[in-house]
Amino acid sequence: MTDMAIVQQLLTQGNGMFAASQATKAGIHRQQLAGFVKTGILERTERGIYISPGELDDALFWMQQRAQKIVYSHETALFLHRMTDRTPIQYSITVPSSYKVSAYLKKSCKIYYIKQELIDLGKTEKSSGMGNTVVTYNLERTLCDIIRSRNKIDNQILIDALKNYARSNDKDLHRLYQYARNFGIEKILYQYLEVLL
Repeated sequence: MTDMAIVQQLLTQGNGMFAASQATKAGIHRQQLAGFVKTGILERTERGIYISPGELDDALFWMQQRAQKIVYSHETALFLHRMTDRTPIQYSITVPSSYKVSAYLKKSCKIYYIKQELIDLGKTEKSSGMGNTVVTYNLERTLCDIIRSRNKIDNQILIDALKNYARSNDKDLHRLYQYARNFGIEKILYQYLEVLL
């Protein structure tokens, strides 16, 4: 298989993008990638990420590929669940308390830390909106996170999220109250929901 065919295969498998590490595993050297960029066959969006010319960069997907322990949460999770019409300016992620966050993540994300035993609670997968799958929290966990962080989040985002959840056909109130119990916020949640439900 030619280098060009390998690059095309990587682009097809990755919905129009791939990482330099994937190319290396497939036998394409970084100098060859640089040559493809020079000739316009590829575009380099950031360090180690290549896309087809004109392709939009799926930053959510590639950020998670670089830091696989992150879980998209808070405002970003609301966006992934289509529970807000606000596109996040800065991605919100949750990581275990012991996780060493890279300078790249510190610069590009709003970071929340959680005890290791709670990191997987409500974890699910959603489409990034560009055809790739990313790890985020389900709606109930997301609402609990937003209520817990209500002093750091725009109050209108919280109210809108709760209203949208109350109208949603996908809501699971039993699960929501169970999660609220895990986080010790049942009373606060009840105060918000009794107005909306």
